[in-house]
Amino acid sequence: MSSLSEVRLDFSANLLGADGGNIVIVVGPDGRHYESGCAELAGPTLTLPVALGAPGDYSVEWRAVSSDGHPVSGVIPFTSTGESVSAGAETSPCASAAGVAEETAPEATGGMSGVTLGLLLGGGVVVLVGVLIVVILRTRTRED
Repeated sequence: MSSLSEVRLDFSANLLGADGGNIVIVVGPDGRHYESGCAELAGPTLTLPVALGAPGDYSVEWRAVSSDGHPVSGVIPFTSTGESVSAGAETSPCASAAGVAEETAPEATGGMSGVTLGLLLGGGVVVLVGVLIVVILRTRTRED
């Protein structure tokens, strides 16, 4: 890739723009950030202005909230061969790499996924109903 002034991510359906849930960052070979603004959402498209540094391997790290409310994320590597436009920054002007990484792998950070939490709550309800049935049946047996 010789020059890049923006990153554009197109999705198959409109994204939800709830409370900064959509994040796009560009990290260079030196670990610095090369976003020159914040990602903007327009329907199914996220657009991020960038100003790349020295030639080398970069990555676009992204998280988006899909139309069904679930976050999706990923990393897109690319190589820049163009001239240096920016020295980059230590941190992103709008998001942190840690924020994207946490959403990419919630289990790695100790958080529970929605599926795990749902199974635990569902299992608890089943056990509670089972205990109530046993108590009711024992009470009826003693009355007879």
